Amino acid sequence: MPRDQALNERMRAESQARIITAARKLFAERGYFSCKVSDIAREAGMSTGNVYWYYPGKEDVLRAVLADGLGAHEALLAQAAAHPGTSREKLDYLLERYLRFCHEQGEFFAVLISILGHGGVPDLEQLGFDMREIGQAYHRHLTSIIAQGQAEGAVLDAEPNALAMLFFSLFNGLLLTYGEDWHMLPLDAIKAGVLRLLGVRQLR
Repeated sequence: MPRDQALNERMRAESQARIITAARKLFAERGYFSCKVSDIAREAGMSTGNVYWYYPGKEDVLRAVLADGLGAHEALLAQAAAHPGTSREKLDYLLERYLRFCHEQGEFFAVLISILGHGGVPDLEQLGFDMREIGQAYHRHLTSIIAQGQAEGAVLDAEPNALAMLFFSLFNGLLLTYGEDWHMLPLDAIKAGVLRLLGVRQLR
């Protein structure tokens, strides 16, 4: 009996997910330029030809790894902005999930940082990623929460984009400077530090 379209799509999605997971792991451990498609195939438990069936080349696999992580990053921020409640409730929601995201997506951030370290933003632009546009989307979600907090009198009265820059700079600094070691910091201390950075009043 021939497979129906839904089953074919599910199998395709599962295979692509295995490839992305394997590539993300190897790119983070060895570096993108030190890996071959055959390495990715071996890690994913499939033939090299099967990887090429879904992705024409290694650069296409890298593009998929980055798109997956960048998309998940924006989705998290959008969910926080849309979360019901006060700005403080949204910030609590965001911080809890953002810290978990940074921990769970450590491999993705390692890949992103390594690509930025190799050729900077131009390398990402060559891969089709407009980092200015992506950054603006990140800021738009976060500044909506900050602006709500300022309207509620709960967040420092400063330029929202400047506060968003401080937020992202703090996490970028932790990831870039300390790698996996920042996970040893108490999460409550990081949350409290971020809230103080944003000038959040009435800390619980």
